[in-house]
Amino acid sequence: LELTSAQEVIKTPNITVLEMVAQKLAQEDPDVVVTCVYDCVPWMKAMRNVNWSPKAQVFTVCVGLHDFTTEVGTDADYIMGVTPWDSSLNIQDSVTGLSAKDFADMFKTQTSELDVTYHAASAASVISIAVQALEASDTTDEVVLSQHIAANNFKTIYGDIGFDSNGQSKSPSLLIQYDTSGIVQTVFPEEASSGPILYPMPSWDRRDCIRLSQCNTSGGTCTEEGKCVCQISDKYHAVGSGETAECVPNERLNFISTSLLGVGYFLVSVVLVLAVGILIWVYHHRKNALVKVSQPLFLTLVVLGSVISSLSIIPLGLETEYRDSYDINMIDAACMAVPWLWGIGFAVTFSALFAKVLRVKLLYTAASKMKRRKIETKDVLSIMVVVLVIETSILLSFQFVSPLKWEREVLDDINGIAIESVGHCESESGWWFFASLVGFNILCLFYALILCFQTKHIPSDFSESSHIFLSVMFMFQVLVLAVPVSAMVRDNTNVFYFMRAGAIFLQNFTVLCIIFGPKMYRIYKKEDSRATIRRHLSSKRPQSSALRDVNAVSKGSVASVEEGMNSHPNVTIARNGESSDGFVENDSQLRDSQTRRVSFNGSIP
Repeated sequence: LELTSAQEVIKTPNITVLEMVAQKLAQEDPDVVVTCVYDCVPWMKAMRNVNWSPKAQVFTVCVGLHDFTTEVGTDADYIMGVTPWDSSLNIQDSVTGLSAKDFADMFKTQTSELDVTYHAASAASVISIAVQALEASDTTDEVVLSQHIAANNFKTIYGDIGFDSNGQSKSPSLLIQYDTSGIVQTVFPEEASSGPILYPMPSWDRRDCIRLSQCNTSGGTCTEEGKCVCQISDKYHAVGSGETAECVPNERLNFISTSLLGVGYFLVSVVLVLAVGILIWVYHHRKNALVKVSQPLFLTLVVLGSVISSLSIIPLGLETEYRDSYDINMIDAACMAVPWLWGIGFAVTFSALFAKVLRVKLLYTAASKMKRRKIETKDVLSIMVVVLVIETSILLSFQFVSPLKWEREVLDDINGIAIESVGHCESESGWWFFASLVGFNILCLFYALILCFQTKHIPSDFSESSHIFLSVMFMFQVLVLAVPVSAMVRDNTNVFYFMRAGAIFLQNFTVLCIIFGPKMYRIYKKEDSRATIRRHLSSKRPQSSALRDVNAVSKGSVASVEEGMNSHPNVTIARNGESSDGFVENDSQLRDSQTRRVSFNGSIP
């Protein structure tokens, strides 16, 4: 053994003084510390406060005393002490046949004392030695008795007593120690020991883990650092240390299932593939009369809006754990990307459909008043700009005032440790912005439905009013139904994701199918030829009166054709005395013939 240091303190040191000593010893980290004080509790607390302990702590007093055990509790485990005697001594008195423990129990019963000191045991052993000497020498001669006592050993409750040449007892001091059950055991000398020596003394955290935590009962084992190692690591994980160490079930994060995410990505892929196919088809048939009438620019915008809106399904499936996750900034961005992509995509799709039906409405109104009106693209693009500006304003306010951020709500816990949670994009005032966004979109759709209803008498061959009506109606129904249903299933992550992803997909996929499906079919059946157009015009010509003729203009295809044909280099429309390559028809001629004519210069491909 090597003495590393010695610290002298005042007679009754307090915890503050002893903490400084403990910190110094913690740096030295000796194996054994021997403390010579009468009050051992402050030193125990000082070691606790700095979270350090040696491999063996030895006190010259205190060990075995009732007050010491009461004050430090389980911290007394592994603590060693030096004493002349202890009731744990493994020996039996030759005269009375009592063990050290028997004597201690009898002494407590007779005196009601909590502690049996070595003084009482020493006094009782003197009587036992005298009786043994008297019986062995069979005399009361003091000299003979003295010689007999000096030459022999005597088994007493105090130990195997013998004396040296100076008359001093040769019995060694006992090394006693608290075991893991808080019971004092004699650990040295070996021949009188009542239990094995416990060395090294565990750290405070490990001791707390073993004695006070739920680690062992929850299926784990305590490490030297006081951590819990779980045996079933795929279902449980360790939390806490020391007293709080335990194995708890792995947290159920309620992430969206991988298979469901795959379904979402598949839906996005379907829309993207369909959109690419439609754009290729539009470009290929860009010179076709039916495509020209349908205004390729607005057709392209419908496709673009559907693609942008459908892309919101991708950030919809991005998740993480808690806000200390490494990817939290990306997830926060994904939270706001959903309303941005969906809102802008919706605005582009809706405004394109709205512009188309509004153009038909304006031409229909002009025709019903017997007025010539040319509606150019720029006249309806302003509608798109207004819708996009309002939509963007709501989204920008949302972004800067109270943006969505990823938050995780704990649904169940064990001692404050989460075992089940669910994550959502949350915002303090986000509900108001989302309600404004959805409310504005619903109002737009409702107004579009009104316009579609007003133009329902115009044949759908070229005006597309019925197709636009179906598209807008479907968008309206999906939006009105999906919002409340999604709110009701918000706590079920998989259902919540599926409802929103499905609604976004249906809203965009059906619009593309309704708008482009009939056109593709008609071109495939070659119903877009010049003959078909002429047949349509002639079939709509009224035969009775000028009044019917006016109604025919308002309800027939002239306005519809003019809608798409004004931009066609080979088509002109003549009415009310206007000239078309030499063909003149004045008002009297119109009244006489009770007809209105459309003159084509050139051919329609």
